[in-house]
Amino acid sequence: MKNTTLLIILLVCFPLFAKAQDVNRNQPTIAESDVPQAVLSNQDTLFPGGFISEWQLQKGFDATDDKVVRYISIFEEDGRPGSSASYLPNGTLIFHSEFMLAETIPETVRLKLQFDYKDYDVERADFITLYAPKREIYRIHLRKNTAVLHTYYDINGNQIPKETLPVELILFDR
Repeated sequence: MKNTTLLIILLVCFPLFAKAQDVNRNQPTIAESDVPQAVLSNQDTLFPGGFISEWQLQKGFDATDDKVVRYISIFEEDGRPGSSASYLPNGTLIFHSEFMLAETIPETVRLKLQFDYKDYDVERADFITLYAPKREIYRIHLRKNTAVLHTYYDINGNQIPKETLPVELILFDR
């Protein structure tokens, strides 16, 4: 009887735990009315017709800094969920990110991953377009048992050291 009760409780609560894992506690959701007009205008101009499901706000580069760093839109692009765009408070687009399934990662990057991280499973990726200076990179989500690792590659399959990436992008990993 004890086991049955415990199983029922776990089955009822599991969906709540699974959804809670998707929430990034470092980036609270905000109302669209709290987003600066310059950010809203650029979102409409750069991604017309994108259905915005959520706006997030990221403050500070450390735990004591309360200054707004960026506004993040989570949206569907061409009917596909999994896109986001990050903006400075003045409306400047920092980067745009698109979700990718592991099997859709280009072959040049997948082959390099198999060599560099042969003991890891590739879970998924984000295709990120940085705008200052403009470049395209893949943020790869790897897993080995319970260990999670994020690594970056350029479109030619070359690994990119985290130290060479903009700080706003590194904050994306938090």
